[in-house]
Amino acid sequence: MNHLEGVRVLDLGSAVAGPFSATLLGDLGAEVLKVEKPKGGDMMRFTDRYVQSESGYYMGVNRGKEGLTIDVREPDGQDLIRRLIADVDILIENFRPHRMAEWGLDYETLKAINPRLIYCSVSAFGDAKGYATQGGNDIVAQAASGLMDLTGEEGGAPAKAGAPVVDVAGALYATIGILAALHRRGATGCGEHLRVSLLEASYGLMPNYILSVLNGTPDFKRQGSAHPQLAPYQTYRTADGSYLVVGVFHKNSWHGFCRAIGKPELVDDPRFVSNWERVKRRAELNAIIEPILLESARADWLERFTREGLLAAPVLSLADSLSQFSGLIDGLVVPAHHSSLGELKMLRSPIRFDGDAPASQRRASPMLGEHTDRRLSALGLDSGEVAELRSRGII
Repeated sequence: MNHLEGVRVLDLGSAVAGPFSATLLGDLGAEVLKVEKPKGGDMMRFTDRYVQSESGYYMGVNRGKEGLTIDVREPDGQDLIRRLIADVDILIENFRPHRMAEWGLDYETLKAINPRLIYCSVSAFGDAKGYATQGGNDIVAQAASGLMDLTGEEGGAPAKAGAPVVDVAGALYATIGILAALHRRGATGCGEHLRVSLLEASYGLMPNYILSVLNGTPDFKRQGSAHPQLAPYQTYRTADGSYLVVGVFHKNSWHGFCRAIGKPELVDDPRFVSNWERVKRRAELNAIIEPILLESARADWLERFTREGLLAAPVLSLADSLSQFSGLIDGLVVPAHHSSLGELKMLRSPIRFDGDAPASQRRASPMLGEHTDRRLSALGLDSGEVAELRSRGII
């Protein structure tokens, strides 16, 4: 039995944070119905590199769902949503705040239909005064939260993280909140409304920085791949032109690092005797380390670091990483059926349960409106009513 078997999710979100939260619930066994606008659908269908005729971005974010097209801006579309809600456990939306209320789809209205409903709202700024009605996405939250100011080379321009880390963090926080609400509903029988903002999710990615700044530490600055509180702890180039990362956390690992690079005398060098001294003199320390690491190939350094028990790894491209680890991790890549493209490859959920584990999701993302007719028929609409709604652009 899958962990969320019997749980039904109505995904009214678009882009990443809201829809990906629904996807994560689907990975755990929930049934997910994704609602998109009839003309064009989710904006992510037209984003990113395409896998044949379909957006890789959309398919990656929306795996394992059934697809419905309903125009929630129209009264008849809103009525369909209210009818669907009667048999739904979780609703996820990431419209601008107050938009759902304008459509008569706010929590209080839907709770009257289904008191057990768990209603999750994801927004850019949450209840921040002066910002609450503003839209936003991953890059906006990275910028507004200070995360972007921490990212990039020292003395250079702020940089966006390579992946949509804040969108994914927002999805993860939403999923955690939903699972907590499901647990409480099991005891109380009542649903609830929970909110997640991308701004606060971005803060949540920086617990060490946030606490320090709130309690008087000067603001942190960009340091490239280096760590503001540890040294050496960053990316280094090697003789074959490839890169690796290595991190020193404590006295023993510093001693091991010095042995690995053939500089045991650095152990007792007063300039670098403690982590704090090394952080203060990072540039001076790197002036010693960098030329040494350029003397040998990456594989040689990784062997030496591993022998000393250090935490180190090669910097791989995404394609190289997937190629390497798909052969080392059983079931990392699974086949998934797409209605138009046939069989595709997908990653399974990172969560692995011992014993009665949920099956990996084997359905790819839906075609636009692929399951609309079947779901509306289950609501009691006949073929004539469905055709009439379609002729008016409601579905």
